[in-house]
Amino acid sequence: MSTFVRDDEVKEVSDVVKLFQMAEFCEVFLAARRIKNDDTEFIPMIQRGKLDKMPVETAEEMDAMFKMAVRELEKCSGDPRAFFKKLESGEYDPVSDFIDTDVMKDALGFVIMRRLRVNRGIVDEEEQYTEAKKIFNSVRDTMHRMVSETMIHAMSNLAEEVVKKELKFDDLSKHIEVKLSMVNDQGFAFSAEIKPSAFEAVEKSKKDKKKEVEYDPAWG
Repeated sequence: MSTFVRDDEVKEVSDVVKLFQMAEFCEVFLAARRIKNDDTEFIPMIQRGKLDKMPVETAEEMDAMFKMAVRELEKCSGDPRAFFKKLESGEYDPVSDFIDTDVMKDALGFVIMRRLRVNRGIVDEEEQYTEAKKIFNSVRDTMHRMVSETMIHAMSNLAEEVVKKELKFDDLSKHIEVKLSMVNDQGFAFSAEIKPSAFEAVEKSKKDKKKEVEYDPAWG
């Protein structure tokens, strides 16, 4: 089936969507892992429709998204609603710091060039590089959107648990272990294990507050 697209900007978005989907998103994390470990001789391709076959190390690297969500959640104890508004509006943008590192940019460039070769049949490396440069920013923005949506969703779910269990937002990363538990073409699922130390901290805080009341001079 062929498609005519008149608007160049719409065509570019369409091309990016065709080129960069969930398999490619996951592959960026795998490539980043291998680059950091100086192990780039062979980076497996993650195939569409076969996410169940991707290496476990991919998920281990993607855990960083959820760890970032916990770290950011620690900062919103004063006013969670205002903090989430800043995140959603882009006024505060930790995701750019996360994906714009040299390692992540190299990984993204690698995946784009590989997909240009596989999907579009561009075998010349110079031509791959030239074409990759044209769409890099658009693909990067798609990556940013996917990471942002994942992080905000995780933060929202975690915040509900924190409030429900009367835990403290401060030092949350010390008390919660988060990791990717599932990924498919529609999105991600993550698991969060709350360590006993979180509840111990809450009980200690309650006891300290009780002592303050018992020994408050105002009570006579």
